Amino acid sequence: MKKIIQIIIGNVLMAFAISTLILDNSIVVGGVSGISTVFHFYTGISVSLCVGIINIALFIIGFCFLGKAFAMKTLVSTFLFPILLEFFNQQPYLHGLLNDQLLICILGGFLLGLGIGLVLKAGGSTGGFDILALIVEKYFKIPVTLLVNGIDAAILVLQISFHSAPEIIYGIMTILITAYMMNYLLSSGKGCVQVLVMSKEIERMKTMILNDMDAGVTLLDGKSGFYGNETEVVLTILPYRKLPDLKDKIKEIDEKAFIIVSHVEEVSGNGFTYSKEMREVLS
Repeated sequence: MKKIIQIIIGNVLMAFAISTLILDNSIVVGGVSGISTVFHFYTGISVSLCVGIINIALFIIGFCFLGKAFAMKTLVSTFLFPILLEFFNQQPYLHGLLNDQLLICILGGFLLGLGIGLVLKAGGSTGGFDILALIVEKYFKIPVTLLVNGIDAAILVLQISFHSAPEIIYGIMTILITAYMMNYLLSSGKGCVQVLVMSKEIERMKTMILNDMDAGVTLLDGKSGFYGNETEVVLTILPYRKLPDLKDKIKEIDEKAFIIVSHVEEVSGNGFTYSKEMREVLS
């Protein structure tokens, strides 16, 4: 239920952003919503109806070529998104709230990326042309990202004829903000810091990290480049909040210790995603 609610909230955010911010201000958009605006311009069919028809068609294609498991991931978004889009289209008090195109671009991209991120983080899928990209990747081994970007670029080109240059530029900015926000949400709460320590006090460093920092330690074999001396390197990964304390304790043990700190996007496995009881069982 928690995941379903998260997917529903994600679709609400996506539909709200596209209906009341992006399409309401004629900003170009990619994906199914983008191609639907093209059909709307040339045929007069409502955007939400076009989205519904395309989504259902892609859902059926995905079910046939990618299987039942993938189809189930897209089920909620396939039918819920066009319904929510039409709902927001029919609420006049939600339209025309902002008149600053740059602010609309930033807010629209933020909400759209947040919505997509919530759906993906819950294990769902927004479907759309990603389905075609996955099918082509499965049978022809062409990278999904290349195909998705190519499809979005083609959809943007189709919208040039009925959009001004600023609307196109704002649309590209919106897409970039959406991608950034989506990636940030998917990696949030998982980022850690990796610390490499080279010192003559390796045993004391190891004991301090294990006992005082409650973090794991890996010892790596190394050799100094100048003198060629054999040495050991301490490797540990821990949350950012523990980094200042770790650096202070390292300096207390060895002021000349060589420290390398780098960001780690995501960490999983024993010691991070398992509970303490599970770690004891696995060990």
